[in-house]
Amino acid sequence: MQNHPAIDSPPTGKQVTLYIPGLFAKVSAPQALRRLLARADQLPGGDEGATERLFALFGILPEAGHDLPVAAVTRVADMGVIDRDWWIRADPVYLEPGRDSLILSAVHDLTQEESGRLAAELNESLSQDGWLLKAPRPQRWYLKPPAAPRITTTPLEAVVGRDVHPYLPKGPGSKAWHTHLNEIQILLHTSPVNAAREARGLLPANSVWFWGGGRLPQAGNARWAQLWSNEPLAQGLARLTGVSSRPVPQTAPELLNATVSGEQLLVLALSTQTDSDTLQTLTDNWLSPLCAAVHKGTLTSLKLISDNGPQFLYRKEHRWRFWRRQHTLAAWHEAQA
Repeated sequence: MQNHPAIDSPPTGKQVTLYIPGLFAKVSAPQALRRLLARADQLPGGDEGATERLFALFGILPEAGHDLPVAAVTRVADMGVIDRDWWIRADPVYLEPGRDSLILSAVHDLTQEESGRLAAELNESLSQDGWLLKAPRPQRWYLKPPAAPRITTTPLEAVVGRDVHPYLPKGPGSKAWHTHLNEIQILLHTSPVNAAREARGLLPANSVWFWGGGRLPQAGNARWAQLWSNEPLAQGLARLTGVSSRPVPQTAPELLNATVSGEQLLVLALSTQTDSDTLQTLTDNWLSPLCAAVHKGTLTSLKLISDNGPQFLYRKEHRWRFWRRQHTLAAWHEAQA
C-alpha cells in the first residue's frame, strides 16, 4: 500500500469531501470502490470515532475529561436556538430486564404526540427540582439541570443491545444522576402513554439515556463552502460555524449542478447499515458519478474519509494508475493501525 504525505486540495474549483462513517467496518466492497482506493493518494487518517471525526471536520476538538457537547449542537439543528446553557441528551429508550442486566434498545416508532405527552408528564416532576426537559423530536430529547454536573457519559449508539450498567454516567456527580434516572424510570413505568403502547404490542419508552452533555463549543475554523447532510449533528455544527447547509440530494448530478466553487462536505450515514447492497448502492449513486465528474474536470478532486482508517484523495490523473493493487476495506484499516 502506498503512503503519501498530506496533500491539500487545489484552492479553486469544485471539490467534494465525502464522509462515510463506518465505511472500513464493512466486510466487502464493490470493485469500483476498491479501484478508487487503490488509485487515489493515501493520506494520514486516524481512529477517532464517528462523532469525534465530525466535530474535527468543523475544527472543534474534544476537551479532556468532558463529553463532546452533542446535545447542545443537535439542539441547534432541532430547535433553531443558540444559547450557552448546559444541555444533555435524554433520549427515550427501552430497557429489557434480564437476570442481572438491563439491555437497552432504541425506540424508533415513538410518535411526536407520544413524545410530547411523555415529556409533559416528566416535566411535572422534574420542574420541581429546577430541571427542564424538551422533546422537539421523538427520538431526541434534551434535559437542562439546574447546574452543570461533573459527569461523563457514553453515546447511545455504543450501548444499544448491551447491559447498561457499565455505561451509566461516571464522575463526582454520577450518583445523583443514577438516582434521577431511577425516578424517571418510575414515572415512565406508570405513564398512560406507555400503557397504551404496550396494549398495541409496541415497546414502551420506559427509560431515557443520558449522553453528550455540555455547552456549545467555540466555533472552529470550518473551511467548507457547503454542507450536504441529513444528520442533525452535522447540521448543528454547520450553523454554529456559519457554513451553509442543505439536505443530501437524491442524486450526485443534483449536487454537482447545485454546488458553488469551493470545498463541499457530503456526509452520508452508513454506520448503522451492514449489508453489501447498501455499499453497492452508495457506490453506484455517489462514488462512481463523483469520480466521473473528476475525470471530466467538473470536480478538481474527490476526498473520501471515514471515522477510522486512512483518507483518500482522488484527482483526474490518478485514473491511469492501473498497476496499483486493490485491497479489501479491512486491509486498509489494518494498514493504518
